[in-house]
Amino acid sequence: MLIMVDGHRTGNELVALSSSSAEGKRHLASLLNGGFVQVQPAPGSSAEQVPDARPALPDEDISLARSYAARTLMDLLGAQAGALVAEIEKTKTRDELLHQLVKLRAALRAAPDQKAAQQFLEKLVLVLD
Repeated sequence: MLIMVDGHRTGNELVALSSSSAEGKRHLASLLNGGFVQVQPAPGSSAEQVPDARPALPDEDISLARSYAARTLMDLLGAQAGALVAEIEKTKTRDELLHQLVKLRAALRAAPDQKAAQQFLEKLVLVLD
């Protein structure tokens, strides 16, 4: 998938080029988590916006997003992330995880590295999109 990233295609377009949606989302999440690609908000859009409700992702995809969110929150907030991580780990669907974004944003205001916190939110929204 990395060779298809050209700075112009959206995450959804890259996923559509994969042999399956689930596989494409896994690959895209791996590229994001590994730092190989970065989220570039579309002109006039904001990472603060929560995408419209869509069907739930397959369990393996939400599992990857949950794991990424929990791990990154612990890195950004340390022990302060414990209760929020526990709530995230209980989520079963994409929509449930998206509803946690409000709490994530509030908690991440206390993060020492605000740039990393913002990048985390952007990546999480992209992975869930």
